[in-house]
Amino acid sequence: MTEASDSDRMRADAEALDWIIALREAPEDLETRARFDQWRAAAPVRARAWEESARIYAGIGEASPLHSEHWARLGERREAAPISSIPGARRPRPAYGMRAKARRAPGKGRAPVAAALSAVAAALVVVLAAPEAVLRWQADAIAGTGELRTMTLADGSHISLSPGSAVSIDYSSAERRIGLLRGQAWFDVQDDPRPFRVTARNVETTDIGTAFEVGLTDGATRVAVGHGIVRVDDARTGRTISERLVAGQNVSVDPAGKALRGTAPPELIGAWRDGRLAVQDQSVSEVVDALRPWHRGIILVRPGALAGRRVTGIYDLQDTAGAMGALTKAHGGRVTQITPWLLILSDG
Repeated sequence: MTEASDSDRMRADAEALDWIIALREAPEDLETRARFDQWRAAAPVRARAWEESARIYAGIGEASPLHSEHWARLGERREAAPISSIPGARRPRPAYGMRAKARRAPGKGRAPVAAALSAVAAALVVVLAAPEAVLRWQADAIAGTGELRTMTLADGSHISLSPGSAVSIDYSSAERRIGLLRGQAWFDVQDDPRPFRVTARNVETTDIGTAFEVGLTDGATRVAVGHGIVRVDDARTGRTISERLVAGQNVSVDPAGKALRGTAPPELIGAWRDGRLAVQDQSVSEVVDALRPWHRGIILVRPGALAGRRVTGIYDLQDTAGAMGALTKAHGGRVTQITPWLLILSDG
């Protein structure tokens, strides 16, 4: 079997993007689905391009998912509310962790997707629509692609959300609790008799009068302190991961609960709020993952040496294409722009 050339792969990537758009616009059109099936089955390079493009497109959450009418209205009540009305102290709220049971499940009572949908369209509904629907159902605030969102809570504390990030907010007479559902957030906490806690996956961070950030990646939950002190615990076991994390210190906790501690200049912690991405000994693929929510389009990284190279630097989040150009040029790679929506990073 002849291996596909670079031009074949780039053409397949561009065509896969066109099919994502076409299937989103006409998911129940039989002719469109038939032409897509023929295109995908014609060559292995097309099947690989489709799988990779669909996976990354789902991850960045750029466009409205297929069949969004089945869930979009679930979030309208919450998104229409002014920011000042978001904190739980302003309206009755179920206890944190019980809210999902009290709410109606997304799409309940709605007409099911037509049985005639092809396997591809059905897969897209699951991959693109379902996770975003659940997220919107749980979240009190979501930042869009390329949007830096800042909120003031009822107690005067401030939250900044990086693009694509989402949080739930539960204030009660006993505590102030934030759930980081996706992305990363910066917290500047006001003094209050009630403890201020942030839960992200299985990591719980308790503020002790400080400003700090919490971020989620595919492999870890990261807490970094700009100033002041926080305590970091394992929410599953109650084990203390770090009793005192102070300015310039950070800890990354993997899914198994293993912690890796590090340090960074305090002024670079939360630098994304000023449009800068500060990177310290991270792989190119990790940096690209951090750039994706800021980029209005799809970024593909070809398998190869470039993806695993370790980098340290500061990149401009307002010019993601330029940032990726600088990132690849310094390490012998290249960026190919197929369409205004699609960038491909590969070895030089």
